[in-house]
Amino acid sequence: MPDLPRRRPTRPSWSEPISERLTPAIKAFVIADAVLYAFYVFVREVRGPMTAHLALGPGVWRGEIWQLVTSLFVHFDLLGFVFNVIGLWFVGAYIERTQGTRRFVSLFVGAGVLANIALAGVAHLRTYQSGDVFDGCAFAVLALFCAFGRIYGRAATQVFGALTMQARHLAWIFVGWGVVASLFRADWAQLAATLVASAAGYLFAAPGGFREAWGTFRIRRLKRRYRVLDGGAGPPRHPPKKYLN
Repeated sequence: MPDLPRRRPTRPSWSEPISERLTPAIKAFVIADAVLYAFYVFVREVRGPMTAHLALGPGVWRGEIWQLVTSLFVHFDLLGFVFNVIGLWFVGAYIERTQGTRRFVSLFVGAGVLANIALAGVAHLRTYQSGDVFDGCAFAVLALFCAFGRIYGRAATQVFGALTMQARHLAWIFVGWGVVASLFRADWAQLAATLVASAAGYLFAAPGGFREAWGTFRIRRLKRRYRVLDGGAGPPRHPPKKYLN
């Protein structure tokens, strides 16, 4: 008996912009975040162990180094969970499709771990307060936005509806917001993590990123030093005054 033709599942038109950005890696990250957050909300018995051993806290200095990674996937408040997932969904697909899944995952996890090291280091220097733990992937998502701004630069990006802006401007807004918020709260640990995540996202956005950034810096420095004019030297537009008479 011949097999009946299979119909592809139809999706409503409003869901297409959402599903298009749900790449395999982003789906895996979102599912992991959602499952762990659901456990924290609905299973009260696991809240204590998750806070003590999965979030980033003083335990990282007592050998629980896995907190540098596990804290990227645990969330203890709804607002942080929602914003992190939206940010990951919004910008992650662009980077994964241009740089590949392996580099996208490496950037997300690597930048998040580096930011957590800076966060834990500064917090340790000022001595952890009672119950002072850090959760979520906000800094890893910030690194993705910085990578997005560097890769796409001046390209117009649709933010919401008819609102568009350059990719680099969108990245600057998120970095500026993080820096200003940390300064107003005098939270030096958060400030250090923001700067480290931003630098990691910019430098490791693409292969050869550090070399390219260093080359760009040297070129700009030479231009300022020798006053190099774009377009080259040419005849003066107006003759000197002594030849006007």
